[in-house]
Amino acid sequence: MALAREDVNFENIKRESDVEMLVKNMAQTNNMIAHLKDEQFEMRNGIKVHKETISKLEDDIRLLKKEKRWNMLWQNSLEEDINHTQIALLAVGVINVLFTFFMSR
Repeated sequence: MALAREDVNFENIKRESDVEMLVKNMAQTNNMIAHLKDEQFEMRNGIKVHKETISKLEDDIRLLKKEKRWNMLWQNSLEEDINHTQIALLAVGVINVLFTFFMSR
């Protein structure tokens, strides 16, 4: 009753409280947007790091494949050299046996 006598305008009070609530909500929304933008930035950086890591791993795989091919070629070459050496030693051994046989007669 005392409020009615003093001409308190409830509409103005309600409007002011609605404006305050809207301002608080907007501030919270802006803070949330800023937080989400920060997270998005961090995620983009994380994705960039992952892409760089994947690229480096793909390069390493390519190099390993090339190295594997080179090693296989090298191994084949060594096996051929070993085979040639064995044939040469066999020939020298046969000549040595024949030479020894003929020298002992």
